Amino acid sequence: MILIKDTFKDIAFSDIHEFDGYYIFMRKDGIMQLQFKEGFNGDADDARNMIKTFRKIMPEGRARILVIYQEDNTFSKEAREYIASDEVSTVVMADALIIKGLALTIIGNGYLRINKPKRPTRLFTSPDAGVKWLQQFIE
Repeated sequence: MILIKDTFKDIAFSDIHEFDGYYIFMRKDGIMQLQFKEGFNGDADDARNMIKTFRKIMPEGRARILVIYQEDNTFSKEAREYIASDEVSTVVMADALIIKGLALTIIGNGYLRINKPKRPTRLFTSPDAGVKWLQQFIE
């Protein structure tokens, strides 16, 4: 049986940080990847831990983030508000959110309209499209 973490070894530049519901690592192309596990329901503490981990992996500058969701992931109102905040925008330059399914599309569009992140953020259905979009952002 191949572990999901093992599938990242070919693209990971940094150590792969594994948490209860997600993985975070810097890719060889300089993009930070946040990969959620099935069934993960995030809260504000999780969101703060993600940002802390981004900063640990990339202590200087702001990261371009490729976020890959599973169809059943959910996030608290507080987590969404924190992630969209000015504070997080000091660590994150741009977010490409890779979503699957109608429910996440609705939630993702709601996040963009209601929380209005203060940095470029877009929804995509494929990681390749998200990576291509993120490559335009260089600090």
